[in-house]
Amino acid sequence: MLTDLSPQTADVCWYGLRAWIEQGFKRLKRGGWQWQYTRMDDPARAQRLWLALALATWWLLSVGGEAEAALPAATLPTVPGAARRQNNRWRLVGIFRQGWNLIIAALLSHQMLPIAHAVPEPWPTLPQNQCSIKNLHL
Repeated sequence: MLTDLSPQTADVCWYGLRAWIEQGFKRLKRGGWQWQYTRMDDPARAQRLWLALALATWWLLSVGGEAEAALPAATLPTVPGAARRQNNRWRLVGIFRQGWNLIIAALLSHQMLPIAHAVPEPWPTLPQNQCSIKNLHL
């Protein structure tokens, strides 16, 4: 992300959004939804599909995040052989995959679908005199 804000004003948190966006594309492509197999070329249809995938991703991350938060910290392995790190413990299954597994398990066992109450992290804040979104260039 490029900006015309001064280095002192451009908070490091904004750069952190880049990793979040890259992970989102990974989930849309080979990491989760297999977008590359759609071979969609109609922008209107792609726009509707991306909206559906964004909502489905939000649902999976909400369900997986709540499931992970409910785990006692003592149950997470401390060995660095696991795939992902959470605080001082290691994740065995990513939040996206955890949400996927819980929803599929509910479908297969004819259970109620899990619903979670996700609370997004706040956007990074800029100083009051430079809070204009027009200063950001993609």
